[in-house]
Amino acid sequence: MPASALSTQHTVEQAKALAFRAVDFLLEHEIPPIPLSYGVAYEYLSGGSPDLCKTLDEYLQSGRKLDAFVLRDLHERHLAVDRSTPLSSMGNDLQSLLGELTHNIEEAGRGAEEFGHALDSTLGHLASEQDARSLRDLASGMLVATQKARQRNEHLQQRLQLTMAESEKLKLELERHRREALIDPLTGLWNRRAMDSELDELMAVEPDSPLSVLMLDIDHFKRINDTHGHALGDAVLRHVAEAIRKCLRSNDQAVRYGGEEFLVLLPRTNLVEAAQLAESIRVRVASLRLRRRSDNLILEPFTVSLGVASRRPGDTRDTLLRRTDRALYQSKDSGRNRVSIDADQGLQAGHA
Repeated sequence: MPASALSTQHTVEQAKALAFRAVDFLLEHEIPPIPLSYGVAYEYLSGGSPDLCKTLDEYLQSGRKLDAFVLRDLHERHLAVDRSTPLSSMGNDLQSLLGELTHNIEEAGRGAEEFGHALDSTLGHLASEQDARSLRDLASGMLVATQKARQRNEHLQQRLQLTMAESEKLKLELERHRREALIDPLTGLWNRRAMDSELDELMAVEPDSPLSVLMLDIDHFKRINDTHGHALGDAVLRHVAEAIRKCLRSNDQAVRYGGEEFLVLLPRTNLVEAAQLAESIRVRVASLRLRRRSDNLILEPFTVSLGVASRRPGDTRDTLLRRTDRALYQSKDSGRNRVSIDADQGLQAGHA
């Protein structure tokens, strides 16, 4: 067997053993194996989160009783965001393990049933032999034991089916946490963490296809916040995000990059196409007219500045974003409310 196959098999066996230990840990502390509790136990026993391990060790050493509420608190503090992707994978491992256990128990149940039928048949033959009473007694005892084993198997299988349902809930809940960890709650766009991962993947998977990035910044956003308050500032951010979203195509992805800055990933898009899309965003935002419901205040029009860059040979995520950011600041330095292209690829400004 190749070395890589041996390594993979060893990893799978380790994951199975860890899953059993996690369930045993919960049962030892009389905690039902609900999704979040199992997730914390698995992460604690794997040693994947040093902060979680340290906190839980201190709690256990204090002599206080461990329960599901404590584990939920630990999950929210240590795992809900930073560890969402590994937890999702762990949920898949648990589902696979439980499926294999169920299969094994079904096989054991069938084996016990076949054995019971064989004993029934044997007892039928022995009943006609007067000198085989002791052997019949022994076989009868074995039949009773087989029936009890079959009943235990059926009971265990029912419990496993319930546990599998719980593990499915675990997978769904972990997926929800994973999505929440990648979404900006104010605008509903991807956050910077999601962008880093997606841009790295785009650059790795299709290295020879066009890839462009545009970055935009709301002009004089601090003045909007200072004049009208952060609630209206948040409304501006949401409407800008929606304006961006309406301009995008199916494969484009918008990101709230931080504060009043947004970023758009444009796979399979050359520089000219990216500049055209940036201009459409600029025009749409400039046409927005916002009214505050509480007092019918009409907010003065506001604009955005945009920078555009496309991937060049040898680019990394950081170098591409650096050139996009430089193009954005070219727009701001040139008077704002315009689109600029990375100077190394030619400068082009939209209409102010």
